[in-house]
Amino acid sequence: MGGDQISDLKMKGLKFQYWFTALSAIPLGLAIVLFPEWTRKTLRWKEQDRFIMGISGSVYFAFGTLSLLGLKDPVKWSPILLLQFLYKVTWMAGVVAVMARRGELDMRSSALLVSGYAAMIAGDIWAVPWGYLLGGRDPSE
Repeated sequence: MGGDQISDLKMKGLKFQYWFTALSAIPLGLAIVLFPEWTRKTLRWKEQDRFIMGISGSVYFAFGTLSLLGLKDPVKWSPILLLQFLYKVTWMAGVVAVMARRGELDMRSSALLVSGYAAMIAGDIWAVPWGYLLGGRDPSE
């Protein structure tokens, strides 16, 4: 199923999500991997394990880079957005919500990341061709 079977509005949404991911995840991923202390201090993140932080940075960079491929064939590469959606929803529900409920969430150091993830989740809900990915339906449905 090619990208020509999807509505223009949905295609614009998909491309926006790919651009948003590429323009935010590539620089953030590289900054975390190459300059972890500078990134942590600049974003006012608490002290973190460099090994785990490096995994996060590598994953962000990978998502951003794969999103560039999504610009070429948005529907074909939409599983990237699905994976991104799933890990962000899992993080929001399993980490952010739990920390907030316990009073452990410092919004001074996490507001930018939490709000960015919330925006990307909303964009994925709208833009991802759910019927195509989950049910094999034509993405224009």
